[in-house]
Amino acid sequence: MRIATAVSSYPFYNFRYLKLLNELSKIFDVYVFARSKLKTMREENKQFKLSYTFPFIIPRKIRYYVGPLITQPLLNLIGPDIVWLFDTAIPLTPLMIQAPIILDIDDPNLISSTKLSLIRDLYLIRNKRVKKIITTTNTLKNKLTKLYDIPGDKIEVIPNGVDLELFKPTNLPDEDTVLYYGTLALHRSRFLVKVVEEVLKRRRDVKFIIIGDVPRWLREYFTSKDYIENMVMPGYIEHENLPEWIRKAKVCIFTQDISLGGRLSFKLLEYMASGRPIVATDVDESWPIKESGAGIISPLSPQIFAENIIKLLEDRELAMKLAEKGVKYARQYSWNDMVARYVKLMKEVVES
Repeated sequence: MRIATAVSSYPFYNFRYLKLLNELSKIFDVYVFARSKLKTMREENKQFKLSYTFPFIIPRKIRYYVGPLITQPLLNLIGPDIVWLFDTAIPLTPLMIQAPIILDIDDPNLISSTKLSLIRDLYLIRNKRVKKIITTTNTLKNKLTKLYDIPGDKIEVIPNGVDLELFKPTNLPDEDTVLYYGTLALHRSRFLVKVVEEVLKRRRDVKFIIIGDVPRWLREYFTSKDYIENMVMPGYIEHENLPEWIRKAKVCIFTQDISLGGRLSFKLLEYMASGRPIVATDVDESWPIKESGAGIISPLSPQIFAENIIKLLEDRELAMKLAEKGVKYARQYSWNDMVARYVKLMKEVVES
């Protein structure tokens, strides 16, 4: 079976999409058409077949508006059984696509942020070529059904997964270390700064590991406050190397300060699968912690959040109890199971 898909550029970083591309390529012939190549990014090891719509540099506006029109005939050219469109990769409106389409909507914030996008999304989602829509949570499914008045049986919920062979539970370390990994956009880093400050006011011996591309202002802030000796900031870490860092932590944290639609966070699943208790803010994205009981949900108060971290650092019995709940919960989100559900759905669409 042939699967064709399109991205705006390659290499790119969307962990779910890349993981699925490589896993599905072990089963099907997967063809990826990218409108342009980003020379500034490192290419990942890939299993799929990659082609470029524009193998040369052209102005961004031309690439953005003309690229999708050129990409669609290329998709048709290979005679795919399914065209798989991923919303975070390319806003490709299917004007000329001939094969049945599976539309993957993984980011609730990309749905109808403007009137123009509402029109585009309405055309795409209700297009007769779109046979199935995949979302990651029931919250997003409900939003889609209400906003676009489409039947619920057209939408399949396939959550994010966790590699249970990579992320395995280990004993909590003796050192009082707190870990955060992921993006450090303002909606996560501004609260993180306050939490670090509050923890170190109470316990100057606590160490923090912050994994990700740390912005200059954040590093300078920690230096100016004389917190830098308490910080380990290794920068971006390859995904397969994350478990060795999580093993260093006694507590993992999730410091998002606004709700973004209720998506399922990879980091929460990976924290849990690694056997680490979690302190998380009370936002929509923290629902797995509430559902599993694998951590403490804190209000948006740096003081209370810090107190909850210290509580888990000092109460090993409680930390282990929460961690055990997380390990048990994460098992239901195995990547192998999620890939199998994709394979089953794609075969059903082709056979229908």
